[in-house]
Amino acid sequence: MAIGRRTRRTLTGILCALWLFTAGGGWSNVAESLGKTLKPESRWPGTSAAAQLRAEIVLTDGMLGMPTQLVVDGDELLFIDRFGQEPVVGLDRHTGKIEWTFGEKGEGPGEFMTPISLLPFGTRIAVLDAALNRVTWLVPSSGVDGLAFLNSTRLRVASAATGLSMTPDGRFLVAGSFESRKLAYVNLDGRFLEHAGAPLTVARLPPKQHSELFQGSLRPGLMGQRHVATGRFSSRIDIVDIREDEPDVYWGPEEFQPHAGRYETRFGYLDSAPMSDGFLALYSGRTRDEYPGRANYAEFVHEFTWDGELRAVHQLDADVITIAWSEPDRKLYAVRHDPEPAILEYSLPN
Repeated sequence: MAIGRRTRRTLTGILCALWLFTAGGGWSNVAESLGKTLKPESRWPGTSAAAQLRAEIVLTDGMLGMPTQLVVDGDELLFIDRFGQEPVVGLDRHTGKIEWTFGEKGEGPGEFMTPISLLPFGTRIAVLDAALNRVTWLVPSSGVDGLAFLNSTRLRVASAATGLSMTPDGRFLVAGSFESRKLAYVNLDGRFLEHAGAPLTVARLPPKQHSELFQGSLRPGLMGQRHVATGRFSSRIDIVDIREDEPDVYWGPEEFQPHAGRYETRFGYLDSAPMSDGFLALYSGRTRDEYPGRANYAEFVHEFTWDGELRAVHQLDADVITIAWSEPDRKLYAVRHDPEPAILEYSLPN
């Protein structure tokens, strides 16, 4: 049975899940249909693990502040260290050696207020600053920093950008709040072009839940054709394929989104990492009431095909906040914050 599914197959999926549930065994029967064993203490479907993965520590350093978004760029891991003195960092992922750092606090050229997203594009690196709504381009340099400021572009859109991707034809795909959609195409000069992605249901929601609808991560596929947008406070996943007119919308093992009066805020997919034949999605499923101070972390990674079929669930040995994928050697990288900040490496089974 496929738990991740397209919106137009929602009714079929619900009926299948109900049949498995009532046939005996409840959610464990659903899990067994996927070849997995649901942990007895698990409250939410989707937290059963096909395999528990143990990490190798790539880097743990007393100088690390709060690493956030992580990106694989060849032999390097790029990440944003939000509390670091120089917030953009390049790391040799094989040796754990920091190769370069860049940036400082400020609003001038090459400075950042709230960097939240990194995007390698050829030899250049784009850094999205949410506070300034600005994309800064960096290029390799023979200087001490290893990188140099090239230029910056202010995004002239009606929303603070929360995620950044790029298409092969040279357009930005930006995440934010654009009327009833959370994605938009923007040209390299920062000018809005058109909406992207499927509409969201925004009627009759209080301001808090309304804003939560638009929060999530945005990641480009390996060739820049497909882009994965996940919901931080929902189990919704949008796949935008620039070769198709309409996006695909999938849901995780249980369909949920911010809803007024339902229950306390619940975290969904915190991040994603596209693969060649599918994508990984970092799943929390936690509420702040159940996990005080830990709800915005996750230990489960759902592995989907590009058709939205859930083919595996991986359980990590740490609570992490972001993930990245290296296709050639099937390595999954993640960032933990406790007991001390560290960058972790996992080997995924074939």
